[in-house]
Order: sequence, then C-alpha cells, then structure tokens
Amino acid sequence: MTDALVVGAGCSGLAAALSLRRAGVRVRVLEARDRVGGRVLTRWLADGTQLDLGAQWIGPTQHLVNALVDRYGLATFPSAAYGASVVVWEGARRRTEPPGAARVLDLLDTYAARLDPAAPWTAPEAARWDRTTLGDWLAATAPDPVTARYLGRLLAGGLLAVSPDQVSLLALASYLASGGGTSSLLPTTGGAQQDRIVGGPAALAEAMAAALGPEVVRWGAPVVAIEHDEAGVVAHTDVGRFEAAAVVVAVPPALAGRIRYAPALPALRDGLTQRMPMGSAWKTHAVYPEPFWRADGLSGVASCAEGPVTETVDSGTPTSSRGVLTAFSYGAQANALRRMSGPARRDALLDALATVVGPAARQPDEVIEYDWSADPWTRGCFCGVLTPGSLSEYGPYLRAPVGRIHWAGTETATRWAGYLDGAVQAGERAAAELLAGL
Repeated sequence: MTDALVVGAGCSGLAAALSLRRAGVRVRVLEARDRVGGRVLTRWLADGTQLDLGAQWIGPTQHLVNALVDRYGLATFPSAAYGASVVVWEGARRRTEPPGAARVLDLLDTYAARLDPAAPWTAPEAARWDRTTLGDWLAATAPDPVTARYLGRLLAGGLLAVSPDQVSLLALASYLASGGGTSSLLPTTGGAQQDRIVGGPAALAEAMAAALGPEVVRWGAPVVAIEHDEAGVVAHTDVGRFEAAAVVVAVPPALAGRIRYAPALPALRDGLTQRMPMGSAWKTHAVYPEPFWRADGLSGVASCAEGPVTETVDSGTPTSSRGVLTAFSYGAQANALRRMSGPARRDALLDALATVVGPAARQPDEVIEYDWSADPWTRGCFCGVLTPGSLSEYGPYLRAPVGRIHWAGTETATRWAGYLDGAVQAGERAAAELLAGL
C-alpha cells in the first residue's frame, strides 16, 4: 500500500506526484498509455524535424511551466513569425480583421475582468451569461455577420476547440479571465503562443517522470474503478488493484466520469462530468522542402472566418530547414473533416492552406494528421468544456474533493486553464489538498 495514487501521467498528474514526493509521500502513478504526457505528443521526422502533435506552446506569463523547463535544463525557442499574418474573410486574403472585431474583443475583456476565475458562478451576471451561447451573443453584439462568424471561430474554436453555439458567454469569459484576457491568449509574441520547447512538451513530461524515479509510473494500467471510504482508496486496473490512503484523479472530467466509483459519486459531481465533453480539434502538419511563404513576406500565421481551417501557424524549428505549416480545424469544421475520405480531406486542407500562403501549399512532401478525439485515453482536445447553462450550476463541483478523491487536470485550473501551465497548477493544488487531508 502506498500513501497516494495518481490517475494519469499527463503533466497535471506528474506535477501532483512530484509535489507529493517532495513532501515525503509514497506515491504511485497509474497510466493507461505506454508513455507519459497525456495530451502532449512529439513526433520526429526522419531528418530530425520536430512535430508537436498535441500541446505546442508556452507563454511568458506561464510561470509554473517555465519554472519546470528551467528546473530540468530544457531549452525553448521562439515560435516562427517572419512576416505578415493573414486574415481570410469574405473569400479574400487580407491583412486586417473585419471592422469592429477589436471593439467586441475589448468588451469581452471587460466581462472577463468582472469574474473570479476560481468562482465565475458568483458574478451577478453569471446565470444570464451562462444561458447565452457565444454564438447568440456575437450575433447580437458584432456589427455584422462576417465579424460575428470570424470571432466565433477565433474564440470558441481557437481557444476551446468547439463551435460558438457549444459554449456559453460565461464559460468563454471565465476562460479569458484565467488566461489574462484576449491580449494574452491570442498573440504569438508576448502571448500564449510565444515559445516552444526544444524536444517538444513531451521532453518536459519525460523529465518530470524521470525526476519521480524508477517504478513510480505504472504503464498500461487504465483505472476502471475506484473504491473509497474513510480508510482509504482502492484503484482497480487491468493489471491489478492498488491501495492508498487517497487518490488524485488527473484525467479530463469526461474520462473521470467513465470510472466506476463505489460508493457512487455525489449526483452534482457526476452531473458535471456528463456536461463537460472534450473539445473537437483536428490538427494537420503539412511539411515542405522549405518555408516558401517567408520569401513572400508571410508569417504562415492566419485566422479564417470561412472554410475547413480556422487557424494556421508556421511550426518550423531553428534546427530544421523544412517548412512546416500547421492547420487547425475545430468543432463543426473538424467533424466535417472526419466524415471525409482521406484523399478528400487532404485536398480540402491543402486548398485552404493555398488560400493562406499561395498555390505551392498544394505540393507538400508529406501531411501528418492527428485526431485526439479518436484517442481512447483522451477523446478530444484541447480540454473539456462545460455546455451552456452548466458552469453556473455545476462549476462549484469541478475541484471539490469527494472524500479521499481529489481532482486535477488542466480543466480544474484557476489560472491558464486549458494550457500546460494550468495543468501544473491543478496538479500542485490537488496534491496540497491531499496532503492537508493526510
């Protein structure tokens, strides 16, 4: 028997385990996969080009994850941004957002400033904002349908990987509050997409796991049931049972809800897991002999109000001469791509990239896709998102322990929720709660 169990070896679970180990607690991490990292995954091409298939960036105000990068001697490099960004709306490639977009973003930031990101449901407007979808609010607030459509894709898609009608105004404003507002969340330089880790975020997860020491992480051990009472907990896995005084469940709420609990979770906590599906994102890396768009004065960064792709970025690295253009599709657009055949999907994506950087985009060396919604141990990305009307009702149960069960994962963070930094904060917070209980 150990003192504590951690379910999930993503960055949140690893952060919880490291905090517990530093406090002298005997801990065991149970991981369903044969690797650590959860929603981070780095693939290397034959020539050494780094492709981050999951989480990709860290920003300058994400202090916890930056501290871990320093602690484990890892290096970072700035995201590629060599030229002008592009905005696609009304069928044309432009250099500016639709008129009025900045004013609407400023208004959203004022809403976010009214919220406590640890308890957004306490705001006077919470119930009303939670009943209003972002799509409906934009339709009533934006100066025209083009601006509403553009901002809906940029915010609901680019931040939460859902469609504008799948997230409430309250949930979006709470997310903005946790990340410091649109001026912190949306830009590359100075914002959440400023830097990348050499070796990818996977290198950070591997360093965290190594710091735990051998035999702490048990691979291939998906937790299917948790028994819990005043004496402790028992986690049942495909490879046996594990006993401890307490447990941190560090997987997305949707997956935490698939675990069987005995006794059953309180109705409101269980109700929360039923109302917090994962976002729907499709990520595609198109790899070229060189980043040809830079010679045309383009950065490769784009946001699109129409078409199958919502965003693109230049994912090239300083150590590779290859050009990597990464396309993101979200919500309804991502699901439309899933319904296509492989060749049809490839053509649609490359046509969208050609709109952004020119016809040469249709001739990549290779195209690498990853669908996190098809991953059985994630079932979506970037994070779980409460459905409209749910945050004000079920939000108070997102972090609240249930006896000796504590909850982590980036969804439970109060700062930088949805990001690696939020994952670390949530893990450390859950560990502190567990220690207080012990």
